Amino acid sequence: MFVSDILSQKGGLVFTVTPGTSIAQVAQQLSVRRIGSVLVLDDDGAVAGIVSERDLVRALANHGAKALELEAKQVMTREVVTCDPDDSIDQVMESMTHGRFRHLPVVRHGELLGVVSIGDIVKSRLEETQHETEALKAYIVAG
Repeated sequence: MFVSDILSQKGGLVFTVTPGTSIAQVAQQLSVRRIGSVLVLDDDGAVAGIVSERDLVRALANHGAKALELEAKQVMTREVVTCDPDDSIDQVMESMTHGRFRHLPVVRHGELLGVVSIGDIVKSRLEETQHETEALKAYIVAG
């Protein structure tokens, strides 16, 4: 199974902000949309960073309530690891585990196609396991 399979099921909807978006607005978007991160796009639409719940906690720990007045560009993780739609689920799991992050933008030739989360990966693996189990049961019954 590949990242493209997940995107074909969930779609490519991505919530983004600009570098100047306040952290208060970012936190509001995360809460309202019930998501764990937003991508920060530069003026050209390229991924400039990502603001995750972890980044918000770090900002609050360092700045207290004043963190809400900061801008996304001051809090975001700048070194954003991405994946390609043709990457396997195993590759993505390894990357997420190694990097200790839960959201991975899907980019091809500089174009943002979507985001996969650890939840998407787990759901995909569970479905794959169920299909394999059903196939084995059918094989045993037929034999």
